[in-house]
Amino acid sequence: MNKIGLIIKREYLNKVTKKSFILMTFLGPLLFGGLIVGVIVMSLADNKSHQVLLVDPKGWIIEEEVVKPAQFGIQRNRFVDDAQMQFFFTTKEVNETAELKSGAYTMIVVLDSLTYADGKCQLFYESVPSMVAQSKVQGELENVLEKWRVKQKGIDYNAYQSIKQSVKFQMTNVNKPTEKEEVFQKAGVGFALAIIIYFFIFMYGVQVMRGVMEEKTNRIVEVIVSSVRPFQLMMGKVIGIGLVALTQFLMWIVLTGVIVSIGSFIYKDKLVSGAALVQQQGGITKGVPQPAVDELMDNQVINFFYDIPVADLLFSFIFFFIGGYLIYASLFAAIGAAVDQEADTQQFMMPVTLPLIFAYIVSVMMMNNPDGSIGTIFSIIPLTSPIVMMIKVAIGAPLWLRIVSMFVLVVSFIFFIWLAARIYRVGILMYGKKTTYKELWKWIRYSG
Repeated sequence: MNKIGLIIKREYLNKVTKKSFILMTFLGPLLFGGLIVGVIVMSLADNKSHQVLLVDPKGWIIEEEVVKPAQFGIQRNRFVDDAQMQFFFTTKEVNETAELKSGAYTMIVVLDSLTYADGKCQLFYESVPSMVAQSKVQGELENVLEKWRVKQKGIDYNAYQSIKQSVKFQMTNVNKPTEKEEVFQKAGVGFALAIIIYFFIFMYGVQVMRGVMEEKTNRIVEVIVSSVRPFQLMMGKVIGIGLVALTQFLMWIVLTGVIVSIGSFIYKDKLVSGAALVQQQGGITKGVPQPAVDELMDNQVINFFYDIPVADLLFSFIFFFIGGYLIYASLFAAIGAAVDQEADTQQFMMPVTLPLIFAYIVSVMMMNNPDGSIGTIFSIIPLTSPIVMMIKVAIGAPLWLRIVSMFVLVVSFIFFIWLAARIYRVGILMYGKKTTYKELWKWIRYSG
């Protein structure tokens, strides 16, 4: 065990002191955190002022909305203008390209006779408007078209509004009636953690393989195995690089949290106003004072994160990451020991990486059906459970499934470590011979 500890220390210090590790440890969170803040700010807070022209050849919108219908041409409508968006209307045909290039308008919406029936219309622009801007125009137009359709049916619009109600499910799990169920949102959190496990297992597993190949190619391993057993060398390398992965992951969590917090504080006003606008366009907070909107949003966020089983997820993440990494890293180490050059790894990489890829596909499928049987099955299979199980834990996996999945993972880890060690002890000292699956089977059965 002392020799394994020395190898772990050597591998760990060798990796964490490299410039590439230090650079990626700090650059990764900068890119990831900056991406999160940037995407949210750009998608929710568009500061650009928009002048929107709606071309209505039939004149029905103008007839419905303008105080003096005779004054057709380009007129201000009763749509809800604000500091960032103003609406203009005309019944005349316009040259969309010329109008946009003149700078008079940033968007032009052209209605036709079918628009009043199916709601489809053309949107012209020079630069793509943000989703918030599109949502604002879409929401105002939908309201006016709805008024027009109701009027055509001879129904009083106010009476229609009083009986119009949308349907929203309040999901309740009968096994946990006192808990709020936000299954798909929680599944999304689990999916994000599953992707992280997928990424780190693959990235650092390949590092183990390349490290073994490098030592084998340089004949360094011949010197090392004179002092330690091949099994000790393999385990030291696998565990050492695994600790490097955990170190980098923890650093990423801390640094990304700091960057997102700083960015959220800097862009607080934009984020709040943008998010409130999105909710208003959905009809959730129309007419609600801004402080109440802010409080509602804050409560939703707090309640959602309060309902996430953070301790459960953290424990499961660490357990399944370590278990999954040890299985795959040992297999990657065996591949590295079995070949002399990287080009020869392809025939052995496919069977090892396919379960990882399939686990990712299953995770994507579970986003549409988090509680489906396919997730339960692949939560037990050890080569897929480290990824799939994160979604099951996030939505509340039953205790029996967790126990079975963990037990199978531990037993499988012991088996795969044994299997990889049998290949590693022979392959690490084999040179100049192209390895086949038949050769691997001989190495596994070899008892010398």
